[in-house]
Amino acid sequence: MDSINRKKRLVHVAELAGVSLSTVDRVLNERGSVSDAKRRKVLNAARALDLRRVLPSPVHGLLRFDLLMVDSTTDHYRRVAKGFAQQANLYRSRMVLQRHIWREGNPGELVDLINNPTTARQGLIVVAQDQPAVRAALKAQIDQGVPVVLLTSSLSELSGATYIGIDNRMAGRSAGRLLSQWAIPTRGRVLLITNSLLYHAHQERVEGFLQVLRERAPGLQVIGPVGCHDDDHKTAQAVHDAVADGHPLAAVYNTGSGSAGIRQALLAQNLRPVWLTHEASEQHAQFLREGLLSLVIDQDPEGQAEAAIQHLLVANGDLEAPARATPQLRIVIEETLPN
Repeated sequence: MDSINRKKRLVHVAELAGVSLSTVDRVLNERGSVSDAKRRKVLNAARALDLRRVLPSPVHGLLRFDLLMVDSTTDHYRRVAKGFAQQANLYRSRMVLQRHIWREGNPGELVDLINNPTTARQGLIVVAQDQPAVRAALKAQIDQGVPVVLLTSSLSELSGATYIGIDNRMAGRSAGRLLSQWAIPTRGRVLLITNSLLYHAHQERVEGFLQVLRERAPGLQVIGPVGCHDDDHKTAQAVHDAVADGHPLAAVYNTGSGSAGIRQALLAQNLRPVWLTHEASEQHAQFLREGLLSLVIDQDPEGQAEAAIQHLLVANGDLEAPARATPQLRIVIEETLPN
């Protein structure tokens, strides 16, 4: 009777995993070759059905995670890279982190990296633009059973992936709320600078910011969003253009980078608007101490790296407990800077 019940339970595992009974047998008894994707499906089904036996490792050998990063040299992505290097060292006995770079001006490179891994992968971490070809490539990976993490910026109309980062709409709304309560005129110009609206994160920050200003400071005139792609020359030009007709500038909100250009233009024009931007960095600490920069919203890049790795280890059954790390949105002003 016990053998019959055991076989019924294995049949249930096979049905839930969508594989054959023989595949379940090979996975649970470590007999023969089974792809990592099918191994994960079988083991996930076995756990869901509370199969009472010691389960094997989801993969043979070290886990291999692909990290697909954009070729940005901004402080945010430098901190992200450092955070992942620390995680790779911490979990070096469990995983290999394979880092690849795609050029921001060529999203086709990202699609190729998603579709054509150099080795079998058990997880994928992606910084991606919100484009149909990218979503389609990631959906194919998800359908193959590869756990996918969207880092820093989520994607629209893509189910099955896990977004890890701050709530970017909340970040934009926070910037709008703080700006609306600042000591600025109830009427005036606000320059809104962004990286590129191809990134869902910047779309959400812009939308959240504009929504709050419409609610709380409808008299402010918003210029933009002006896409400057984190380029110092372009951000400086955006500031010059905003005051070219002689009208004063009440505030600047930049959802991305390019702060050196903004600073240069403000000093050249002798302007002192309220200035809000993103990422805690040595450069921004200097600008805060100078009194040019008013406030920084930080998105915890190190926490993003930690949470992404923990999520993939849990998804592969290598960590039993749910991921502990959660990226934190932080507000930084001069008074909170270390001495």
